[in-house]
Amino acid sequence: MPFLEIEATVREKNQMTIPQAVAERHQIGPGQKLLIVDAGEANEFIVRVLPRTYAGALAGVFGTTDENVAYVRREREDWT
Repeated sequence: MPFLEIEATVREKNQMTIPQAVAERHQIGPGQKLLIVDAGEANEFIVRVLPRTYAGALAGVFGTTDENVAYVRREREDWT
């Protein structure tokens, strides 16, 4: 993705509108949570889009469902 640099204005209540191009690129919509990270650099902070849900975030990390079921069955057999 090409680098985007778009100006936004902070309003009276410290609110700003996410520019449409950024919102579309990162699929940001109403109710979306954002994480603001102040890394201590002068005049800079990072905005990260938080996932809407963590369900499935670790899918595949521990193998497939079939592999996991086979592992559990082997472990249960060892118990007896």
